[in-house]
Amino acid sequence: MSATVLAARPGLRLVDGTPGQVARTELVTPGMCGPNALFFGAIGDWTWDAVSAACGTNVYDARVAGGAPTYLSFYYFHLLGTDRLHPLRVTFGDRLRVESGVFRLASESVLTLHRIRYDDGAPDRPVEAGEPFTEPVEGCLYAVNVNRWIVRGRPDSNRGLARGVPADFVTDDLPRLPADWPPRLAYTRARRAGVFDHDPPAGPGEPERFAADYPVEASRDLNGVGLLYFASYFSIVDWALLRLWRRLGRDDRSFARRVVTDQRICYLGNADADAVVRVELALRRSGPDEVVDVSLTDRASGDPLAIAALRMRPGGPL
Repeated sequence: MSATVLAARPGLRLVDGTPGQVARTELVTPGMCGPNALFFGAIGDWTWDAVSAACGTNVYDARVAGGAPTYLSFYYFHLLGTDRLHPLRVTFGDRLRVESGVFRLASESVLTLHRIRYDDGAPDRPVEAGEPFTEPVEGCLYAVNVNRWIVRGRPDSNRGLARGVPADFVTDDLPRLPADWPPRLAYTRARRAGVFDHDPPAGPGEPERFAADYPVEASRDLNGVGLLYFASYFSIVDWALLRLWRRLGRDDRSFARRVVTDQRICYLGNADADAVVRVELALRRSGPDEVVDVSLTDRASGDPLAIAALRMRPGGPL
């Protein structure tokens, strides 16, 4: 564990001396919640903190051997919620316990798993890699992040990103994930097929389809180094979904009340500040829920940017 990172993040603490396991208690502020992907951004920060602490690298200022900056990019993001705790349920004033485990995928990539729950004063507990899929703790929200290191191929472009691992990035002490770990199989299949599997599967019949073009907004959608921010992908998906929602005759308040119990994004590429993103959605019934499949592509080049999937149901009053 990196003592430097733990000292810089005084709220971050080790869990039972277990390699790769840290915890924190967070008071949710207005800048961490709402229907605007801010909560996803907070989870991303927790991932960078956990990886920094577990792997001995300052993720916020990492560089390859030649001195060029390298970034711990998001390759796959999966959120599993419940009616009691899901992204749209989190609001300012909530006190959350975040228990995080970092696991080795390869020499240049890691998985971080967060167990997020309302803080009840109970002791910190390690989180196991298979927990969300085999024995989830009741009332918890789980976030699965797979991250890989990237460097820019050209200083003036967000396209053609390449692999670039910091020299001090060490994963040897981390627990390793098996090849048949469920999310690894899921995102591998999705990348090949261009769509995620749903469990339970979507029902028969033609889906409600919708497509729209989203111009990247340079004043809002980029991060501090000029890349399309990973959390902006969630906002772009919601931007298009809201327009489909309205076309179906539903009001905005019901959109804000929906319960999203499963949300996944597989990141395939990045986009420049002046890009236009083509967003295509297909909405189907799946039992009491609705599932939505989404693809994002760069309209000019046709390059795929991401595939996403959501499972949601109507919620109660705001």
